[in-house]
Amino acid sequence: MKIIKTITFLFFISSFAYAQTDSIQSDTTYWDNGAVLNLNFSQVDLTNWNGGGQSSISIGGLTNFKANYAKGKNVWDNRLDMAYGLLRQGDSEAPFIKTDDNIILTSRYSRQLKKQIFLSAIVDFRTQFDEGLNDEDVVISCFMSPGFLLGNIGLTYKYKKIFTATFSPLSSKSTFVMDDSLSTAGAYGVEPGENFRFQGGINFASSFQKDIWENVNLSTNLNLFADYEKLGNIDVNWETALNFKINKFLSASYSTQLIYDDDIKSKEIIVNEATGETRNVAGVQFKSVMNIGLNIKI
Repeated sequence: MKIIKTITFLFFISSFAYAQTDSIQSDTTYWDNGAVLNLNFSQVDLTNWNGGGQSSISIGGLTNFKANYAKGKNVWDNRLDMAYGLLRQGDSEAPFIKTDDNIILTSRYSRQLKKQIFLSAIVDFRTQFDEGLNDEDVVISCFMSPGFLLGNIGLTYKYKKIFTATFSPLSSKSTFVMDDSLSTAGAYGVEPGENFRFQGGINFASSFQKDIWENVNLSTNLNLFADYEKLGNIDVNWETALNFKINKFLSASYSTQLIYDDDIKSKEIIVNEATGETRNVAGVQFKSVMNIGLNIKI
């Protein structure tokens, strides 16, 4: 039921984006709008299967929206990416487990100073749709928990429509932890019992996107943030995607995401041999997702 609601929500957003695209008639020469919706489903049903294995159902969806405006020296780029997936292994009594969950909204306004140099203001918001479970089936996060909001002002270098790099000496990172148990534990760097944390720092962001072969597109986005109080601790968020167009209706994609944040502790435990005390440490998070499914382009 949860996945049906989420997929319905994705379709609603797609329809809304299409309506917004359709409504912009006065400045159509300045707008570049589009939306892509990818749905995938797989099922394995085993009955008295001597070879072993488990029945399974996997369903997921991802959407990518863009609304970019360029006129004279003004450029305004907007992007909304959403993904959600569930997996159930075993019989109908087995629970569905979340396999993918992302909401990413970015907006960048740029004013051209020279041919390839722009003054930019960027807002980047990230959260998720649904709660997550750890290995003990305990809820560890839910909608808006955590949520991250980056705000940057800096200089951007643009090379055609392929590459951009922005250095922002004026940057902020706001962390929202709305789940009470996470707040009490002081997760994601907030003070125990608090729901919000603000950091001022330096940010570097770059993006590259190009068709490397016919019907094969590569995109990669790197974001680095350092708090002024701890410049040696750099938060890393690196996303890469390969998108393959099979035909008009079928597509495939392979995406990865690498995250390192000193405030997000992993399951890795360090033991102090002198005192016997243990503590969790920050670790590298890595995710890879492969999708093959129905592709709807608006």
